Amino acid sequence: MKYFYLYIFLLICFIFIVSYYNTYVNTYRESFDSDIQKQTFILLGDSILKNDAYVSDGKSIDDLLNERTNGKSLCLAIDHSKIVDVYSQVEKIPIELDNPSTTMFLSAGGNDILTHYIDQENDATNTSVLDPMFTSYKKLVQSVKTRLPNANIILLDIYYPDNLKYKQYHDIISEWNNKIYEYASQPKNNIKKVFKVSNILTEQNDFSFGIEPSSNGSYKIVETIMKSYS
Repeated sequence: MKYFYLYIFLLICFIFIVSYYNTYVNTYRESFDSDIQKQTFILLGDSILKNDAYVSDGKSIDDLLNERTNGKSLCLAIDHSKIVDVYSQVEKIPIELDNPSTTMFLSAGGNDILTHYIDQENDATNTSVLDPMFTSYKKLVQSVKTRLPNANIILLDIYYPDNLKYKQYHDIISEWNNKIYEYASQPKNNIKKVFKVSNILTEQNDFSFGIEPSSNGSYKIVETIMKSYS
């Protein structure tokens, strides 16, 4: 009996602490889930964001992001798209998504580079073509911003495939990426940020066919989007 009331007091304190902790955690989770549900993600561009042809069913970036956001993701990106092809995607963005809770991810330029240097077999040491190519890229970005001026836009850089076929083009990719970084860093361009997939997809198993995001690459990209951009 000597410590009976002390035990009762400690028990009450313990119950109170557990109850408070559970309430706090649940409230935090509900708040976090609510914030996520308010967000809409739009994917524009090429196979960096539309990789379903290179992974098994349900493992694409589109599939995983839709699952994580309960359908609050719209993928308009199309495999093999060049800069000029993305305009038709932009036209399909619903105007009602023009609000600060919408974030657009744009991946473009990679197929233009591949076409010029690989398909057309141009000199890999001559990077003069990147200037007019990037001028076209900037016009596309402005078109996206004109379509949804109140939404956020995030630009993707290009990763560096660890494949002998593509290693000779790493310097070209680096020069292109630096153009994106410089452009996005200027406040007047109103770019939310650059999503550096080049820092995300770095392992051999992040790629299918040596250059496309694999199922592992899909997971990494979606996890980064959910943690960093929602």
